[in-house]
Amino acid sequence: MKDPVAAELLRQKGVKPTPQRVVITEHLLNTVSHPTADEIMEAVSDKLPVALSRATVYNTLNALVEAGVVREVFTEPGCARYDANTSEHHHFVDVKSGHIFDIPQELVPQLKDQLGDRFKVHNYSITFWGEIADADAS
Repeated sequence: MKDPVAAELLRQKGVKPTPQRVVITEHLLNTVSHPTADEIMEAVSDKLPVALSRATVYNTLNALVEAGVVREVFTEPGCARYDANTSEHHHFVDVKSGHIFDIPQELVPQLKDQLGDRFKVHNYSITFWGEIADADAS
């Protein structure tokens, strides 16, 4: 059964809501983990009545990125991750756990404004790497 929220979002973005696209979109809308294509495939493959190929997952993700349904995020070289939060924001990667957290854009100074007229910035994303402080630490 199609998720009405995911299917409607796809229609609004001009993407035909096939069962594969709906299941993948639904998964991304319901996670904050910034999964890879392989992680998405593993998470959704049992939610479809037919086998899901790696090519279908990659083609679907490419279509979703192109339509602006999700963002492609690179927090490590050569590894695309996918994020349904399409608002402008940055990321923090906990190097111990590998968890990726969204950082609101307003928490990072507007660096593009500091570059002056020499650089015409269309978009930017900053990734911080570090460790989440223990909650018990003072």
